[in-house]
Amino acid sequence: MDNLPLLNEPWMDDVIITSFKIYISVDRDETRLRIDTSESYNLSVRKIENNILVNISAPTYFGARHGLETLSQLIWFDSGVQKLKVIHDIEIHDKPTFPHRGLMVDTARNYFPIEQLKKVVDGMATSKLNVFHLHLTDAVSFPIVLPNNKIFAEYGAYGPDMVYTPEDIKGLVEYARIRGVRIILEIDAPSHTNEGWNHEEEKLVICGEENVFKGHLNPDNKETLNVLESVYKDLLELGTDNENFHIGGDEVDLTCFRNTEASRAYSDMKLFWAHFTNRMLDKVKSANKNKLPTNIILWSSPLTDTYISHLNYTENLAVQYWFGLIEPILTNGNKIIFSTVGHWYLDCGYGPWKPSMTTGVCDPYTPWQKFYKYRPWTQYPSHSNQVLGGEACLWSEQVEVDSLEIRIWPRAAALAERLWSDPDGFNDYDVFTRLDIHRERLKKRGLKVAAMWPRWCSQNPGKC
Repeated sequence: MDNLPLLNEPWMDDVIITSFKIYISVDRDETRLRIDTSESYNLSVRKIENNILVNISAPTYFGARHGLETLSQLIWFDSGVQKLKVIHDIEIHDKPTFPHRGLMVDTARNYFPIEQLKKVVDGMATSKLNVFHLHLTDAVSFPIVLPNNKIFAEYGAYGPDMVYTPEDIKGLVEYARIRGVRIILEIDAPSHTNEGWNHEEEKLVICGEENVFKGHLNPDNKETLNVLESVYKDLLELGTDNENFHIGGDEVDLTCFRNTEASRAYSDMKLFWAHFTNRMLDKVKSANKNKLPTNIILWSSPLTDTYISHLNYTENLAVQYWFGLIEPILTNGNKIIFSTVGHWYLDCGYGPWKPSMTTGVCDPYTPWQKFYKYRPWTQYPSHSNQVLGGEACLWSEQVEVDSLEIRIWPRAAALAERLWSDPDGFNDYDVFTRLDIHRERLKKRGLKVAAMWPRWCSQNPGKC
């Protein structure tokens, strides 16, 4: 950057800057973002005569990338005077509070092109979110083309142009990695399965013939879990995050399992559910070359409420909590990722999406303030080391291409600050202003962002 004029402010001089130099130093050549990767950085900006000198140091590339992101926030264009403003003579030492700062998008209920998912990654990188969790499949569609199980997409995708090829996924993984985001792919099971799975005459799924939303994996078919293992192998070979592997596991309808031969030895159906889940966990290990991922993630459910002690691999089992009981998860020693409905769900408040429904699944609407104020970990200080972080969740029954981004932003950015710095207290005006400035930043990077207040409030700070 040459010839950048700076305004006369307490930290600026009315001079012409002749050079703007950025020096970056990284300690380690770590190019893969892991759950324990350091994302910390140090940033200094100094003015020496007519020169701006920036130094960014970090243990890893990912911390340095965050430092550059912060630097971009210190430089902005003032349209009123047609000049760039640059904050200088500062030092910043920064690191995230939580290692898992995520966003989940459901690509099964409605399909989103891969280029739009990359735009979501752009917004995440701008906001320092680092986990993009794709709920890839559900009862109504199976849009991913698996290298060794292509028939699932042939039977389960909405159309041949509504699929994610292996090249699409690998490209998204690399695109995200460069921007400090790791991808987690979820093939939900044993419930939320039907389309795609129903290609076999031998019945890999049951209970979905009359009501697609009731489909479950068939425990009576001895090939079901072998096919599931093959699906897991395909996911792992796509180059996604095999340290953090999501198996789904939510909303199992035990009335579906009750009529199966496999469950007859169990008087308690939740014990059978635990047994089947343990077999799924074994298949993850086998698919991953007989090595457990650092975190095998499953959704909270009645199983994790009271029967979590019956699940194997406690040290490697993380629960993505969306409803139910928290205490049994923590008491059992499992790790937890918060995604609490009513606090961090992006799809609530749009009413029923089926004629048979009288209200929305999770009404009312959740405003950004509620995303920001929610700090569930403060209630469990003795279990702080078990909290990996959190995710905002966007289920897509009522979301399509045109509405995806405005459902996410700026609410997910409010969550991003909560998970990065977790500040105490809540000053409405300060947070409003900070998020409004970030909202404009997202817009300038090409993202569609929902409005927060009248534009007049942005132009007249402190008067709204």
